[in-house]
Amino acid sequence: MDKLSSCLLSLTILLVSLQLAAQQRSPRPPASDFNIELINLEAPSFMASVPGTGARSGYIAQAKLRRIPAWKPSEEVPAEVSALRIGFWLEAGAVRVDVTAYLGPSEPDLGPTDLEKLRSAKVASHLVREDETVSISETERYGIEPFMVKVFRAGLWNGAAEIVNKTQALTVTSMAQERPVFRVAVRNVSHKHIDGIRWYGLENGQKGGGSAMSGARLIRAGGVFEIRHHFGLEKTATSNVISQQEPAREIVIAAILFEDGTFEGEPDEAAEMAAGLTGLRIQLLRAIQLFKSISPASTVNEPASLSRLKREVASLGEEIDTQIVNELTARFANTSEDTRKRRIREELKNSLQSGKRNLRSEIEKFEYQLNHSTGHAEFGVWVKETLQNHESMLGSN
Repeated sequence: MDKLSSCLLSLTILLVSLQLAAQQRSPRPPASDFNIELINLEAPSFMASVPGTGARSGYIAQAKLRRIPAWKPSEEVPAEVSALRIGFWLEAGAVRVDVTAYLGPSEPDLGPTDLEKLRSAKVASHLVREDETVSISETERYGIEPFMVKVFRAGLWNGAAEIVNKTQALTVTSMAQERPVFRVAVRNVSHKHIDGIRWYGLENGQKGGGSAMSGARLIRAGGVFEIRHHFGLEKTATSNVISQQEPAREIVIAAILFEDGTFEGEPDEAAEMAAGLTGLRIQLLRAIQLFKSISPASTVNEPASLSRLKREVASLGEEIDTQIVNELTARFANTSEDTRKRRIREELKNSLQSGKRNLRSEIEKFEYQLNHSTGHAEFGVWVKETLQNHESMLGSN
């Protein structure tokens, strides 16, 4: 696994409660024949399918907005942009693109409902036709570098994908597709709880990304789990090409980790997943000790206690314990040389960093509530609830 893929895997280690909520989200609207590409907004390129007639979709850019350093607030735009929402839908045979700015300070990682509470301003509206690229330069007035929007016809899609299951404990119960996403329901038919699952996609035999989820008793014995795999949105060939052949797609259920430490599936995939889960649990244990060390008396002076907690979190170690690496290497002795010498170590490092970032993000969110909430955010209550959440994530291991 390359460094980028490894980082992406670490970011997929989520709270079990969040995973379950994601399983219950509303079905995506049917896709149209068009895709949209956002160029140089938060990343060099982001592509999404445009929903069918009567439905709308969108993208919220917040954390990585490309801001203009010299920009200053004005009477027209009195505060800096907290987030941009790019909405898009079908209109008159083309794609309508609306850009809205949300102004003022905001809590990190706000959802659409929370953003609606902020002051908003209409930035731009464009009707973008097939194979047309439009520059959204109106954002400059709001202190954001221009970005581009391109609309192109979607590639061939027949909704077919083969499921390759490398495990024995999971059995596939159903599959549905909402271009370009496949939803695969699996049941744990074993008597053991599963703490982690990993899968990836193949197109014409080429690995096209993957994902993993981990957490205490993620899939209980007899329980059902839904895999959501997103295939890439490729542009169609040019009009002078006579025909296109749709790629052969596969979804590979690569590996699972049981609560007792055993695994099924591809050893390399299981080893990386185990390393990631190990790093996460190390930081969870450290976080639990930090929150347990906060005395009830210290919650009276909330700013001082919060500042101390932030310093302690910043000092949490990210160093790799050689003994842990050796234990993982011995546990997964049948893996490739690259996994034993590099990938286990990299995944452990990434998960230690990810766990620390997650904890820092939790503190920043509470700090925002403390400074901006109309009600009274109680530090002691937050400490107790956060401690309970972390202990629940850790499970019995």
